[in-house]
Amino acid sequence: MTLPAPRWAIVDGERVPHEGATVHVSDLGLRRGFAVFEMFRVEAGVPLFLEDHLVRLTRSADAIGLPLPRSARDIASDVHALVDANGSDVNAAQILLTGGPSSDGVTFQHPTCIVTTMHLAPRPTEPAGATLITHRHTRELPEAKSTNYLTAMRLASAMHAAGAIDVLYHDGEHVFEGARSGLAVITGDTLVTRREGVLESVSMQQLLGLARQRMRVEERAITLAELHAADEVLNTGSVRGVVPIVAIDGRPIGDGTVGPHARALFEAFAAHVDAYVSARRGGSAPIAEAP
Repeated sequence: MTLPAPRWAIVDGERVPHEGATVHVSDLGLRRGFAVFEMFRVEAGVPLFLEDHLVRLTRSADAIGLPLPRSARDIASDVHALVDANGSDVNAAQILLTGGPSSDGVTFQHPTCIVTTMHLAPRPTEPAGATLITHRHTRELPEAKSTNYLTAMRLASAMHAAGAIDVLYHDGEHVFEGARSGLAVITGDTLVTRREGVLESVSMQQLLGLARQRMRVEERAITLAELHAADEVLNTGSVRGVVPIVAIDGRPIGDGTVGPHARALFEAFAAHVDAYVSARRGGSAPIAEAP
């Protein structure tokens, strides 16, 4: 009988069994939600856009006042080492930075950095349309990718009941972003996405570079009216990639099917990912770094 291969995690630079990747009961991430994270795809052993995720992790930690216990380069080394250790079935990884144990529930002494890997469904090869629901909510410190997903978790049952992939936040006049995703609307040959007051989406930034080769791109606020009147809507995320949205709150976007711009951008993003992976397979590219 062949025993399953051990699964590992890395805690503060030390490799431990995945089941032992724990935090103390007094950890500020557990008690106060004082934590930030990054999650991203791994394809053919290559962590996608790791350098950009490390930049965002550093920026998120700075935003909440949490120092990195390890350098970005060391964290990148942890990610690569863990992907290699956990084998070929790995297709996603997560970096979690918590406030660490605290004797008084407020003061942090030494933050904790945990790197884990997981197996998720493969990235879609065809642009299947998806739906969203909306909710009036303004995130606290939206520029930081914190672990505070209370509103999203509270709305999870409503989202699932509607067959939606995410909940889209707005303030009654303007739309912000998804709880776990970026947003872009397309009207005519112009793509619009919001830059201020939202988390900078790594996938969206990659997509914008591709979109600028094909169409006009604007980074500005988006009204709810503009959202519902759009010809096409795109959702982006580090796990799902580029997802065409065909309905919001049960109302169709455009004609309710995947539009031509969405299809073209989906294909361009897939080719972009393939090129990124090809350039880095076998260690041909340097380990990703961040400031």
